[in-house]
Amino acid sequence: MNLFLRQLGWELYRLFARRRTWLGFGTFLAVETLFYWFWTRERSKAGMANFIERVAGGFDEYFSALTLGFLIVVFTMILLGVVFVSLIAGDILAKETEDGNLRLLLVRPISRLRLLVIKFLSCQIYTSVLFLFVGTTALGFGLIERGWGGGMLVWAPEIPRVSLFEWNEGLFRYFIAIFAFSLIYLPVTGTAFMLGCFRIKPAAATIITVALFLADRILSAIPLPAFDPYREYFVTPRMASWLLLLYQEIPWPRFFESAFWLVGFGLTGFLVGWIAFERRDVKS
Repeated sequence: MNLFLRQLGWELYRLFARRRTWLGFGTFLAVETLFYWFWTRERSKAGMANFIERVAGGFDEYFSALTLGFLIVVFTMILLGVVFVSLIAGDILAKETEDGNLRLLLVRPISRLRLLVIKFLSCQIYTSVLFLFVGTTALGFGLIERGWGGGMLVWAPEIPRVSLFEWNEGLFRYFIAIFAFSLIYLPVTGTAFMLGCFRIKPAAATIITVALFLADRILSAIPLPAFDPYREYFVTPRMASWLLLLYQEIPWPRFFESAFWLVGFGLTGFLVGWIAFERRDVKS
């Protein structure tokens, strides 16, 4: 176990030593800054004031740091989450092949499965750290603008009605939802990692993953009856289940159903990648 943790630690060190690993952090921070600037303009605040007064009352109470942080998170994640998760997961093994390091890694007395488990866990740890960074910095922008305290108003297109929380409960729900986000993104990690297990370029693994999830999102949003029998098979609508944790009353059965489905999808991607990697000839 100690050896496994040491190997995982070295893999994380190698991962975070790469400059491209930090690209997601910098990009998210830049986009968050843009959203912060947008949400704090006078005309934007006037629109938010009208909306909050209509659905909750008390603009000063509910346009808080938590509300602003949530709005920044929900829109930045939609735009960039899939891109940077698939960038790292598709790169972590395929890059070793491209650089010629894979044969050197397998010279050591370590099984291919163990190597893949270490790299897959590294991807998941990266995802958790990235999303925690996004959530913390978004809340930081909110604190700069609105200060500590107040209520939390939660609204997103996937939520049927507005949720309202006091500060302490809102803060707890906010970070629980951020943590759930990293688990719910396992399908993206699993798909990109699976592609990286084949003989493929790192950029190709990333692009294919982004294209697949973009197509899934577009097709699942088409309001045609012909798609209705197949809607349960789309992935991206289920990935919105992290928002269930921000309902006024959390529908736990719905959340766990979607969470188990998504985790199973991601682990299936890992399993398929492992089978393909075991059959690969890494000598040539």
